[in-house]
Amino acid sequence: AAGLSPRTAWQELPSREGEAGVVPHLQKLLAEGIPLEQAVSVATKEADVLWRMLGATWALAREVGAPLAPTLEALSAAMSDRDQTEREITATMAGPAWTMRLVMALPLLALGGATLTGTPALAILFGTPLGLLACGVAAALMAGAAWWMHILRRDALAPPPEEELALELFALATTGGAMPEQAWERVQRVREDYQLGGTDPSEGEALTALSRRVGVPVSGLARERAKMVRHRWRTDALASINALGVKVVIPLGLLVLPAFVLVAIVPLGLALWSESVEV
Repeated sequence: AAGLSPRTAWQELPSREGEAGVVPHLQKLLAEGIPLEQAVSVATKEADVLWRMLGATWALAREVGAPLAPTLEALSAAMSDRDQTEREITATMAGPAWTMRLVMALPLLALGGATLTGTPALAILFGTPLGLLACGVAAALMAGAAWWMHILRRDALAPPPEEELALELFALATTGGAMPEQAWERVQRVREDYQLGGTDPSEGEALTALSRRVGVPVSGLARERAKMVRHRWRTDALASINALGVKVVIPLGLLVLPAFVLVAIVPLGLALWSESVEV
């Protein structure tokens, strides 16, 4: 947007000396005199999915001669939405995660307090068959709770719909002047080149038919459809986040609290009972 050439823009991106990553790799390739299109392709094709999305967008724009900035802005908005949603999931999980850590620490505090007062709770927990059984069951319950919470967090955020990027690329290709059918074939090819998978061509066909019926540019229809798909994904993700705040209580109640009772309460009870029997 500032008027720099794409090659200069890549070289202006900040990177630390010796840092590993796509940007330093690409800048090194450019410094070696590698053509820009080849450098972007080499640096992004083996990177993670977000960099591959950028590489596919860049390659298609250079192929069809379309303006790259609007599509990069749309791609940036999609990536920002995903990053913000992931941060909200992390924030939602923070309360239950700290509750779990606190509950895990409470048995140790209880056992330490019992030892200081002369109650042999620690000796009962690790020195008797019943104590060892309680300790083993508690460890299994805590491991199950950690696994459960990990599953809940993993499933809370569905991956972004594949058709969103396909529609943005389709809009980019048609903006460059290609016929819609030709543009969709290019989109499919560049997605396969960057290991982004294929998509159902029905979206492109439906938008093309609507464009020809009503006389509206298909590129505008594709961009608006991509925005709608992105908005729906964002709304569904927020609903999952709100549900996550309730779901995480289940492993806390079913697994973590029984583990606390087994490790903290049972040894103390046995210690007090053994002292009363001796008396």
